Amino acid sequence: MYENLVSVYEKIFPLKPVTLSFVQQHLPAPDENTAILDVGCATGELCRALAGSGYNLTGVEPDSAMLVQAKLLSTGDIPFYPLGMKAVGTYFPENSFSSVICLGNTLAHLPGFTAIEGFFNDVARLLKPEGRFIFQLVNFDRLSADFLPEFPAIEGENFRFLRRYRWADDKMAIRFITTLENKSAGTKKTGECLLFPATKSQLEEAFSSSGFAGRQWFGNYKNDPFTPDSPALICVAEMGGK
Repeated sequence: MYENLVSVYEKIFPLKPVTLSFVQQHLPAPDENTAILDVGCATGELCRALAGSGYNLTGVEPDSAMLVQAKLLSTGDIPFYPLGMKAVGTYFPENSFSSVICLGNTLAHLPGFTAIEGFFNDVARLLKPEGRFIFQLVNFDRLSADFLPEFPAIEGENFRFLRRYRWADDKMAIRFITTLENKSAGTKKTGECLLFPATKSQLEEAFSSSGFAGRQWFGNYKNDPFTPDSPALICVAEMGGK
């Protein structure tokens, strides 16, 4: 699905200053030992921004077209790997990173609770003592069998992007359906994937065996506390000393 969006991805989902500010606020100060892993890095815009601030970045992305674009847009000093969330735990050595970042609703692409729990355990293995894990999801606590949010169209000079949520038949997953219209060519590309709508209580449970010492929950990138009505669910989790 995401290969359809590569050419306009950073116009559809640009890195906003408030997002970058939030991430930098919750990362350790950059030095030669500060290694950051961006999981689901897409075209690498966050990687490039953080590298420009002095951080050592590594990006992983399972979509091959996205990964090619990430490499093209970087200056060559950021390593990018063709890995999904299920593979990072065994690919990198233990205690490799000071922080792990997973934004853009990436976590919802795991197929269920067990996969999320396993990913949290993998992240804990990769983090150094007192390392931090920052992730962001849509606030799925707001959703119900009778309610799914509607998204406005995103218009560009030569494109129009539409997205919508629909419940899968079993009501256990959400169909994420996208349409990218090329205005000049008069063409459309449609894609679809399934999202697992993990709630805050499920995420708390998934943390139970992972070894994280503390967690902060936010409802947006302005550092406002999470509430059931927040648009997003953002977590900053910290490992204890090992």
